[in-house]
Amino acid sequence: MELFIADEHSPLYDLWRERGYRNLSVCHVDFHCDMRGLLIDRKQGKARYVWQSDPFMNRLDSGSFLAHAIMNGIVTGLRWVHDDFGGRKYDELYCVKYETDFTALPFLLMDRQSWTSLTFTEQTFADWDGPLQGEHLSLDWDGIAYADYDKNHIRRLMAEILEREFIPESIFVSRSHEYCHPDKTLWLEFIEGLEQKFKTKAVYLPSKVLAQVYPSVSWTWKIYHLMEYHILRLMRRVGIY
Repeated sequence: MELFIADEHSPLYDLWRERGYRNLSVCHVDFHCDMRGLLIDRKQGKARYVWQSDPFMNRLDSGSFLAHAIMNGIVTGLRWVHDDFGGRKYDELYCVKYETDFTALPFLLMDRQSWTSLTFTEQTFADWDGPLQGEHLSLDWDGIAYADYDKNHIRRLMAEILEREFIPESIFVSRSHEYCHPDKTLWLEFIEGLEQKFKTKAVYLPSKVLAQVYPSVSWTWKIYHLMEYHILRLMRRVGIY
């Protein structure tokens, strides 16, 4: 079993593509969805891009690498796991859409783009039994050590993973500096714990420089996102996502 470490998550997509992987099942432990620009119809078991032609929404980075992996057939089974404080409710506005979202309605009615098959579930740690046999474990450190967490809570979540009995196909761990707890000794302790648990040595992947991408100047894009932004803000204020 291989253990990979990187500064951010998109190198995992590059690794999967270089190896020619297809139809992976992934357990993604993360505060954030990393599926920006994706619409998932959970009832039908399928996914599609929201704006396929928008370079800003579909840029490959740590916030969208799973969307690219899903739409290119690399990942066909995904479980997103996060703490009670985490997930779409606390994420940025432009995270993954579900078929039940009000803002997903226009894209379900104007169903002109291609869909791809996806088995998807979202879980909190309370309902999670650990990675299943055959799953690859994708883990962002902020899913365990979010910047606002106290150290006792972080250590409890660390133990929840390190003390479980599981053997994933591989483990990829990233550390989004801007979202994580500033105490890096906890991060190093966790990596060492994974190395000891699985009797392996971590492979550190090189940092990736991302090119700057600006939002589209299309008037349809601007009008839609202006409406969506205010609608989502209003929905959050009244307790509806």
